[in-house]
Amino acid sequence: MVSSALHRSVIAALAASTCLAALPQVARAQSSEKPADEGIGQIVVTAQRRQQNVQDVPIAITAVSGDQLRESGVRDPRDLTLLVPSLSMQAGTAASTTSLFIRGVGIGDFNSNTTGAVGVYVDDVFLGANAGKLFNVFDSDGIEVLKGPQGTLYGRNTTAGAIRFSSRKPSDTLSGDVSALYGRFDEVRLEGGIGGPIAGDVLKARVSGLYHRNDGTTFNRVTGNRVNNIDLWAARAIVDFTPGPDTLVRLSVHGGRNSGGARQFQHRGQGIDFFGDPAFLPNGTPTDGLGYADTDGDPWAGDYDVEGKERIDVFGASLTGQFTFGGVQLTSITAYEQVNRATLEDTDASPNQVITAYYEDRPRQFSQELRLQSVGENALNWIVGGFYFHDTLKTDSSFDLLRALRDPSAPLGGFDPVNSLGLLRYPYTQKTDSYALFGQADYKLTDELTATLGLRYSHDRIGMKFASLFDALGTVVPRKAYSDVVVPLLDFDRRQSFNDLSWRAALNYKTGDTLLFASFSKGYNSGGFAGGASTDPLQLAPFRSEKLYAWEAGIKTDLLDRHLRFNASAFYYDYRDLQVFIFDLSGPVPVQRKLNAGNARIYGLEAEVTARPVRNLELFTAITVMDSEYKNFAALGGTNYSGNRLVNAPNFAGSAGIRLTVPLANGSEVRANVDGTYTSSIFLFPDNAPSNKVAGYGLLNGRLAWAAPNNRYEIALWGKNLTNKAYVTAIAPVITQDQINYNEPRTYGIQLSAHF
Repeated sequence: MVSSALHRSVIAALAASTCLAALPQVARAQSSEKPADEGIGQIVVTAQRRQQNVQDVPIAITAVSGDQLRESGVRDPRDLTLLVPSLSMQAGTAASTTSLFIRGVGIGDFNSNTTGAVGVYVDDVFLGANAGKLFNVFDSDGIEVLKGPQGTLYGRNTTAGAIRFSSRKPSDTLSGDVSALYGRFDEVRLEGGIGGPIAGDVLKARVSGLYHRNDGTTFNRVTGNRVNNIDLWAARAIVDFTPGPDTLVRLSVHGGRNSGGARQFQHRGQGIDFFGDPAFLPNGTPTDGLGYADTDGDPWAGDYDVEGKERIDVFGASLTGQFTFGGVQLTSITAYEQVNRATLEDTDASPNQVITAYYEDRPRQFSQELRLQSVGENALNWIVGGFYFHDTLKTDSSFDLLRALRDPSAPLGGFDPVNSLGLLRYPYTQKTDSYALFGQADYKLTDELTATLGLRYSHDRIGMKFASLFDALGTVVPRKAYSDVVVPLLDFDRRQSFNDLSWRAALNYKTGDTLLFASFSKGYNSGGFAGGASTDPLQLAPFRSEKLYAWEAGIKTDLLDRHLRFNASAFYYDYRDLQVFIFDLSGPVPVQRKLNAGNARIYGLEAEVTARPVRNLELFTAITVMDSEYKNFAALGGTNYSGNRLVNAPNFAGSAGIRLTVPLANGSEVRANVDGTYTSSIFLFPDNAPSNKVAGYGLLNGRLAWAAPNNRYEIALWGKNLTNKAYVTAIAPVITQDQINYNEPRTYGIQLSAHF
């Protein structure tokens, strides 16, 4: 149950919402231009596959404009947690792998074959590969975060929700945007886009690009170098062909490369040696099995014998056709995406050779979506569609285990697979074929009351061909350094199919500027196979599909002549067979396991308040209050996790801030933004162990800018995490130590922007 202290937090946050500010993302996202004294501008979204005012959309949704992404310093999808309190993340074992959660629904599995509970779309193309999701936040027209199960309108079904990125499209006249940013750690970010007509109204195009680098936010005391650096570029070209008013054919091609550093972690000793005996420094600090401990308390410094590197190459293309005829519109989206990723990682986060990892994966995906829908506002608005998704994922990853304990003068260099001394490789190929039919209809029972019914059938077929072996003489570098002296451990080849029927039923009542809605929906996330290192067929036994039954009711209203906007929703989730990621610590080496918990429940309340009390002043606050519990979860070895809180499910998360605009006599403006977020404590594993608990934390950001008349130029000073708050984003056990992932430290700098 929610504690009395939590109730007090809710009351205080709601009270503050009328007078406190916050991230103004909702009020300005994809907003029409309105003078400030006319109230809060209209927000146009396409969450339901047609353009609507967000206040008329009967679902919980947060929209973020492209300008707000820039002003809030959002660099990639992970930064969206700064803008959407109910969206959280758990960083994985490398900079490219991050698990997203919405309202506590998600899975903290960093392996390459994990689909995740949050669907990520770029221009309506679903992205399956984790690594390919880092290249989307540039030249952006906006982002929509949809909360709750999605499937009756979207290609890929998800239980937690969906994040929809929208790129800037070609314009009717020549226009462009460019920005240059410089910040702490010699950060440089150059971004630009230009577009317009090529052949009148028939052919238009836009090209855009991004370059982003820094020297690294963490100091390596072994080499004196900075690590955790960024070095990436991305580019996109969009061409629109419109031979007539009822036809649009859009070709989009994009690509990019990240060649920066892999994640360098913090080290935390478990206080045991390799024989299971206590291992502590004289001052009581726990060490690892080799007697090492990181004692300086600096989360952005460490002792690393390996400076990790990561290379990700991304390429994708999509062809979209929209054809309107006879009062209906046919949409076809054909897309191809590929990613090549290679990551060398200092897994043990220490100066010793305990574990070094090499991850290599090459996903290739093809998708085809067809939709037929009604056009305009009718008594009956409907959409039907079909979706096909094929993905082939090839990996060849490895762990160099306990090389520090191997005797190089012994036969085969001290190779000893019984005691996990050697190189463990686990190459596998996973093929996925997903088919779906979906549809949704909205029928106006009266002028104010509308009923919605949606249905979806999904079929997923997944094949896993997995091998694991010990390599006596190999090293953790690309495959050419592997040897032929191997001990086969596992040869696994299996296919499994999963089917589901999911739905959405809703009612909404609209009167004046107030919308009331209630819905009941079911979400589905396909079962599959674990993608971590495995040496036992039981570790690869398929896990079942998870299902989420969601009840939700909400209100959206504009008050005081649209100077105050209040949106709120209450939800209850019945979460069944939820997929969980844990570490099996029963052997000498921690083993990754993915399995089904029994049942869980989550309920909560969300509220967003935007206010424009006077001209040129905008205030916003948003809160999410949740209570979560595993109702029935018997884990490995009979351990009972029932009654524990879900992973990454804070009891409270909120954001607040202010935006002040001061007009000057010459038509220019001074703009000041201050915003902050607070997240209460969370657990990173289902066991809810104190060592895996992240204490509550708050972040403070700010921006001060001068804008020329008509917003043609802008110069801004910005700062993120101004209080230099450190908090843990992920923990993973590594034999006799834990690797700890922290957030980014305080950053600040200057940004120049121009629009023409």
